[in-house]
Amino acid sequence: MLASVFAKTLVEQRRALIWWAMGLVAACLLTTAFYPSIHENAASFERLLDSLPEGLRRAFGEDFASPAGYLQARLFSIFAPVLFLIFAIGAGARAIAGEEEHKTLDLLLSTPVPRRRVLLDKAFAMLAATVGLGVVLALAIAVSGPPFEIAVSTANIAAAVGDCVLLSIAFGSIAIAVGAGTGRRSVAIGLTAGIAAGSYLIDVLALSVDGLGWLQRLSPFFFYRESDPIAHGLDPWDAVVLAAIAIVSTGIAVAAFDRRDLAA
Repeated sequence: MLASVFAKTLVEQRRALIWWAMGLVAACLLTTAFYPSIHENAASFERLLDSLPEGLRRAFGEDFASPAGYLQARLFSIFAPVLFLIFAIGAGARAIAGEEEHKTLDLLLSTPVPRRRVLLDKAFAMLAATVGLGVVLALAIAVSGPPFEIAVSTANIAAAVGDCVLLSIAFGSIAIAVGAGTGRRSVAIGLTAGIAAGSYLIDVLALSVDGLGWLQRLSPFFFYRESDPIAHGLDPWDAVVLAAIAIVSTGIAVAAFDRRDLAA
C-alpha cells in the first residue's frame, strides 16, 4: 500500500509536474539571460535598491551586480519561493482534503492499511515532487548560468535551491495538517497561504524596525533568508528549523487525521 499510494499520487501529478518543470526552466532562462545587461547597468540598479526601505532592500539582497547577488535578488528573494510555495501548498491541500472533497478518500481507506500510512504516503509524495522540481531548477541554473556570465558554485546553487525546497515543504506540511484536520481544501490553501504571507511580512517588518529582531525568529522566512545560501552556503541550523516545522506539522496531521470522524 505504501508504494501504491505514493506512486499513485505521483502518477496523478505527472502532467502537472512536467508543466511545472518546463515553467521553472523557462523562468530560469529568462532570469539568467538578462544578467549581462543588468551587470552593465549595475550602478543604476544599485541606486534603485538604495531608494527602497531598508527592510525590502535587505530582503531582496543588497548586491545586484555580482552573479550570486543577482540570483538572490531576481530569483531567490521572492520569485522561486512563491512558485515553490504555490506548488507545495496546493499539493499539501490536495493530499487528504482534496481526496475527501472528490469522494475518493473512502477508496484509499477501504484497505486494512492505517490512516496514518495513507497520510504519510501523501506527505512523501509531496516531498518527492517538490524535491524533484528543486533538482530541475538547480540543473537549469547550473546549465544556463555560465553562458550568460553567471558563475556560482554548484554547492551554493544546491544550497539555495535546497533552502527554497525546505521552506516550501514546511508550508506544504502545514497545508496537509490543516486539510487533514478540516477536510476542506480551500481552508487548507487559504489558511496556509495566509500564514506564509504573514510570516513574510513579519520578516520584512522586523528588518525595517529596530527592536523587533526577536520577532523575525517567529517567521520561517527568517530561517530561509538569513544565511544567504546562494552566496555563503546553507546554514545547518536554519535547515534544521525548517525541517522541524515540516516534521512537527506532519505529526499534527497524523494525529488529527487519526482522530477525525470522516462520517460526520
